[in-house]
This record gives sequence, structure tokens and C-alpha cells, in this order.
Amino acid sequence: VMIQRALDEQRIIPYFQPICDATTGGIVIHELLMRIQLEDKIVTANDFIEEAESMGIAHKMDYQLIEKAFRQIKEQGYQGMLFINLSPKALIVGEFVARVHRLAMDFDIAPGRIVFEITERETVSNLSLLEKFVLDIKLQGFSFAIDDFGSGYSSFQYIKRFPVDYIKIEGEFIRNMLTDEVYHAFVKSIVTLAKELRVKTIAEYVEDAETLAEVCRLGIDYAQGYHVSRPSALISVPGGQTDRLSQR
Repeated sequence: VMIQRALDEQRIIPYFQPICDATTGGIVIHELLMRIQLEDKIVTANDFIEEAESMGIAHKMDYQLIEKAFRQIKEQGYQGMLFINLSPKALIVGEFVARVHRLAMDFDIAPGRIVFEITERETVSNLSLLEKFVLDIKLQGFSFAIDDFGSGYSSFQYIKRFPVDYIKIEGEFIRNMLTDEVYHAFVKSIVTLAKELRVKTIAEYVEDAETLAEVCRLGIDYAQGYHVSRPSALISVPGGQTDRLSQR
């Protein structure tokens, strides 16, 4: 009931998690996160996304979220990249990519600044469906990222089969790489592979300065996590007052 009401009453709101260039520390990407605004609290996606998917309305929530995010990007004058997490269910909605493309045009956002991100964990069993979807987004000028890279057995199958632009390295590897040499070796091999294939890498769960320093040393391109910045209702715009607010 809460989910349907949130959709009907336009209570789906965007949050943005900054992702920094690992070398310079500058915020160059934001990941778009979905929240529901109730009277007195903000509900995170973990608490409702599975139910929304089983109700078959997750893609409608995505549209509302993306439209609000694009409007905010335009209003705030943000010029960086935006990563949009997609549930595999969105792949089945035929109109999805064209509709997001129209929204991007409406708000003067170049498709080259938008990256669709698919989690390897929940990946679709139907690879040809995913293939069609990826070709579709690339034709429209969008980019493609694999989230949680390394968490499943199909990582290498993906990178071989799809034109991947970015991979987000499984957070568990990053979180444990300073204390566990196996995880460290995993991360190192993923970075080597990505460099060979000219795929950009992002480290998730960067929670402290030591991890960020190692991410940088290993040659990972970008970093994301609470050490970089927590998600916020505002986009960090370099030099703007939102820069300070995003650190809350």
C-alpha cells in the first residue's frame, strides 16, 4: 500500500551518492539512489524494492525517480556523469530506453553523461535479452556499467560478451583487501583485466583513508563510499554551496 501510494502521490525522491576521481579526489560522478519520502522519514530502497518488483511497478518508480533527478540536474547546473541503477525487470519493458532518452532530451542532458548500471548478482538468466538491452542503450548514446563485478561466476562472460564501459568492483573485495591477500589479489586481477580491455573501474565501499590510498595505488579510476561522501538529496556541484552540504 505504501509503495503504490508513494507512486501516486509523487513521493519517490532522488538521492545522489558522489563518486570521486581516485587520483584527484574531485567529484565527477553521482550514483542515483531511490528513496520514498514519508511524512517524517526517508525510506531507503532496500526496504521496498523487492516488493515493488513483485507488484510490477518498479519501472514506473524508476521513471518518476529519473524525471525528478534530471530536473534537479538541470536546476543545479550539474555537468558530471550520472549512474542509474536498473533492476533486471526494466530490461523487459520495451519502451524503457527510448523513454529515458526522451527525458534526457527534455532536460538538455547529453546521453553520454548517463550510465546504466546492472547488478551482476541479480542478473537476468536470459542473456540475449540483456544483450538486446545493452545494444539499445549504446545506440541511444548511453553507457553501460556492471555493478558488484566479481561477485558471481558470470563476470567474465559479461565483460567478454557486452560492450562494458565501467565495472564497479564488488564491495566485499574492497572492504577486505587490506587484511586479506586473496581479496587483494582479486582486486588486482580485475584492475589488470579492465585496463587491458580499456574499461574504467570503480571501487565501492571505500570507508577510510587507507582503503582510498590503496585504491589509488592499484590504479582504480574512481572511488565511492562513506569516506568519499554519503548520499544526499543535493548534488555536489564543484565550487557550489552544495559541496559542503553533501558531506553531511
